[in-house]
Amino acid sequence: MTAISTVFCERLRAAALPIWQAQLAHPFVRALGDGSLSREVFRFYITQDARFLDELTKTFAFAVTKTADPAEMRRFGELLQNTLAVEQALHERYGAAFGLSPLAMRCLPMSPTNYAYTRHLLHIAATDSLAALITSILPCAWIYSEVGKHFEQTLGGLPGPEHPYADWVAAYAAPEFEQAGAWLRERLDHHAATLPTDEQARLESIFLISSRYEYLFWDMAWRQETWSV
Repeated sequence: MTAISTVFCERLRAAALPIWQAQLAHPFVRALGDGSLSREVFRFYITQDARFLDELTKTFAFAVTKTADPAEMRRFGELLQNTLAVEQALHERYGAAFGLSPLAMRCLPMSPTNYAYTRHLLHIAATDSLAALITSILPCAWIYSEVGKHFEQTLGGLPGPEHPYADWVAAYAAPEFEQAGAWLRERLDHHAATLPTDEQARLESIFLISSRYEYLFWDMAWRQETWSV
């Protein structure tokens, strides 16, 4: 595959950098990294994230319908399968440690932020372009890889079995997870290269919204957010 300039995705990263830096400084993320996060808060997070992944998986199915490129179709199909097989399996293992079956996890209500974020993604997936779809889901793939690598660096390597969330850190610091985000960036750079500047600006707005939702997701978990009425 011909190498494509990463100018557009680097522009997106620069625009979102203050949000991403705020995520790394959030007390939830810091406590997750050093292992001090309470089991109660992590239980809330992991069950909400399992619900999130169910909805994220559907965006890959929408992506398959928005491209005529067989290689893109195949890769989006692989991302769908990997999300179910790898990430959901990780969440289900943690759920089992809390005495929750996969069915029980799926029956838990979504928090307001989780519901709003997934509706944002699914609306774009159903009604917008492939470039917009990739833009909307890219912050999730990109920031989780950044967080995983950040933890690996600050901990001086992958944590040992004494760390209560070692499997989480290992999953998102893994090269395979980084490669998925890199592929999404390459595809977005490819599709955005021919778009007019006003459309690129619209994509940047979508990227910032998803980045803000990523921050709010950590914050939601920290506060164990519920519906107020």
